[in-house]
Amino acid sequence: SDWSSDVCSSDLRLPSRSPLSALAMAAAIGAAFRYLSFKKSDPVSRLIEDSKQLHRKKAYDASLAAAIEACKLAAADGSSPSQQRAALMHLAALHHAMSRFDDALSTLDEVEGKMAEDDLDLVPVLHARADVLDSSGKPLALVAAQFARAQKIRKRSGRPMDAANAAMNLARVLARESQEALVDSAVGPPAAEKASTGSAGVAPLERAESLALEAHGIALAAGDVSRAAAFVDILEILRPG
Repeated sequence: SDWSSDVCSSDLRLPSRSPLSALAMAAAIGAAFRYLSFKKSDPVSRLIEDSKQLHRKKAYDASLAAAIEACKLAAADGSSPSQQRAALMHLAALHHAMSRFDDALSTLDEVEGKMAEDDLDLVPVLHARADVLDSSGKPLALVAAQFARAQKIRKRSGRPMDAANAAMNLARVLARESQEALVDSAVGPPAAEKASTGSAGVAPLERAESLALEAHGIALAAGDVSRAAAFVDILEILRPG
């Protein structure tokens, strides 16, 4: 997967049936053209796009080389923090796709090192790290820790439904952790000792239930009854049968 969504071409789509006047439509097309021209003339963005194209063509080494060059150029030419972050996130995504998990994690650490602890833009970095940890077979407790940090940031963002969704993201991982602990406990003491809790996964499940109820309450307070009901339905799915 590629987490650098801020450089994706999908951001440039125009509404297909917009009621814009001819003048407004011309202005919109002109703005899009200027943005595309900027993207094409910007060497960092061009390298990122080249890297994506090469990866799609399965030229993996060349793709990685272009991504590394984009990161070096972004750091050297005084690019904006967001552009430096985009280059590093793309590089981390490539490492992840190539199963170079340690390289992906170290690149994400570099991204986080340039950001404040409560920066809202840190959330996708934490999600990306959780994805890499999960793919590499690390304990789910480490994956859950990333979503827990993301949830705290979302709770401070002033966007209730974002906070509710963050709570459910964490709840899903905790439910998986609980289920894995139950499986470990069933196969004997050596495997059970690897569980993150001493109660066969009961603690993670209780936290998952609490988070789901928290998300439910947030959705109700926001007046989103259907979403509140969906959170309860998800909780029932998460519970072991």
